[in-house]
Amino acid sequence: MKKRIFAILFAILSLSGLAQAQTGENPFDRGSELWEGETSGEKPPSKWTAAGLSLLVPGAGQAYMGKRSTAAYFFAAEGAIWSAFAGYTIYGNWREENFKNFAARHAGASPEGKDETFFENMLDFDSRDEYNYWMHLIYRDEVPLYPTTREFFWQWESDEAMDEYADIRYSSERAFRTARTMLGVALVNRVVSVVDVFRTDIYSLRGESAEAENRFLPQAYLGPSSDGMPSFGLRLVRRF
Repeated sequence: MKKRIFAILFAILSLSGLAQAQTGENPFDRGSELWEGETSGEKPPSKWTAAGLSLLVPGAGQAYMGKRSTAAYFFAAEGAIWSAFAGYTIYGNWREENFKNFAARHAGASPEGKDETFFENMLDFDSRDEYNYWMHLIYRDEVPLYPTTREFFWQWESDEAMDEYADIRYSSERAFRTARTMLGVALVNRVVSVVDVFRTDIYSLRGESAEAENRFLPQAYLGPSSDGMPSFGLRLVRRF
């Protein structure tokens, strides 16, 4: 009788162990799952790669890291900078052509083949002969004089024409100076973009969903001003 009871108990224990093995979790067989879970995450973006991209094109590093709104800001600023550079360069060349043609019409000058010094001297002296007279009087033979040929001749028809020539020439110089300034601004934009990359906590990035929907983004504008020079600027526009 006792043997039969022990056999029944053994059978019950065996069946319950088999059922637990089929339906329950084995606590000793989770090592591979934990390892896969820890290593299956994506590798975080490299800040050095992002910095290199931002150095080439500001905003490219931010786009690489997933900061799309910040990238849009830098892209917009970079586009505005180079648009302004191109605009001021074109305007400077146009005004340069204007003052040379003006000198030919109102002073009888021949602009072809002349350097900047020639046109600068036209700002301060009414004619080639006046220039030669004062240079010889003050510097004697230390400063070369212009040959008395048609090629180096100029004689302003009036003081008003001379003043207008100066205004046109100065506007050309200001445009070229502003264009060179835009190159410096482009460099600053790259530095700011690189600094932003290194200040970013890559482990806190959550993509576009973590960024606010409404953003203030820069918008460039280029138009005429009261003094005839193009007016360049940036303004913030809220995106909806």
